[in-house]
Amino acid sequence: MRALDAKRWPTACGRLTLLSAAGVLVLGVVLTAVPSVSAAVPWSARSKPSPGNEGTLNGIACPSAGSCAAVGYLGDRTLIESWNNSEWSIVPSPDRGLTSMLEGVACQSKSSCEAVGDYSSNGLPRTLVESSNGAGWSIVPSPDRGITSNLNAVFCISARSCVAVGSYASDSGLAQSLIESWNGIAWSIAPSPTLVSKQSALNGVSCVSSKSCIAVGDHGSATLSESWNGKAWSVVPSPTPGSYGGLSGVSCSSARSCVAVGNYSDGTGSAASILPRSLVESWNGRAWSVVPGPSPSVAYLYGVSCVSAESCKAVGDYATESHLHQTLVESWNGTSWSVSASPTPATAYLYGVSCTSTRACKAVGEYVGNSGLGPTVALIESWNGIAWSL
Repeated sequence: MRALDAKRWPTACGRLTLLSAAGVLVLGVVLTAVPSVSAAVPWSARSKPSPGNEGTLNGIACPSAGSCAAVGYLGDRTLIESWNNSEWSIVPSPDRGLTSMLEGVACQSKSSCEAVGDYSSNGLPRTLVESSNGAGWSIVPSPDRGITSNLNAVFCISARSCVAVGSYASDSGLAQSLIESWNGIAWSIAPSPTLVSKQSALNGVSCVSSKSCIAVGDHGSATLSESWNGKAWSVVPSPTPGSYGGLSGVSCSSARSCVAVGNYSDGTGSAASILPRSLVESWNGRAWSVVPGPSPSVAYLYGVSCVSAESCKAVGDYATESHLHQTLVESWNGTSWSVSASPTPATAYLYGVSCTSTRACKAVGEYVGNSGLGPTVALIESWNGIAWSL
């Protein structure tokens, strides 16, 4: 599970520090209920096909309402599922080393997709990039940096222009942000700011052109945003409410309109004060600002997708009063954020979302049956503008 499973974050990546600590402190504290949902809009969930135990989907990309690719892992192997406008199917995907997993995916069309993650053959993660031409997936050579390297997200402006972000560990073991770019022929490491005083990682990236990209993550206990202007990457100041904060995903509908999501904590030292809440920040082309929104007392947002400045969906999970994590969906209508009703098994998480219009979105994650005691199974939820359905 992304929020609690240290296996997913073998290096000091951003989400692990704050989220896993919060997961431990949830027990024994009072949790508030999820805020009232906006208009009774039902969701429904499904996992089809069911690939067996330990299945998780981390990212999804839909170039059209009738075509999607979802990526993750199944045990120690990569997992890719494909949507053909009528059903989901498992697609064969290659692996490297002893363990392989995919974290993010970007598709220009159903015949042009890139997926990123990491693999390990000796206990140390290295970058993993896989590409699809519509006929099948294959591993594409990708560079590594430092002792360990991993990629968390990818965005493609075209089939010949992609950006992937993650982190690497230097010889001292300090994690730093990692940015790689694709020019249609090869992946290469892109020079990026080095923040040597604290651990840093990039978890999400979004571009509107070859000269305009935003990447987000965390630096120490604060949010991190980096911007590409076509020539160089630079750090852009971003606010961190409370004492701890981090950003997990970002979506830009234009160079002057981006939304980033994550979580933050007031964290004064006591268990009750460190409870993480969902965080939403907005970019207007000049500066980031925190956007007020609803949040249960223990809540995380991992992914966001905006089809315009007036329409966004963000997904994650929240903890109930009985300490079970359940799906969380928040919606933006151009004026305010609200919590939307979503179907959820006893224990469930949503990690990625992709919208092609205000009436077509798909979200992916995982759930655990038997009140959190059963096997982990890949989870897919769909939105048609009226209801979330199979």
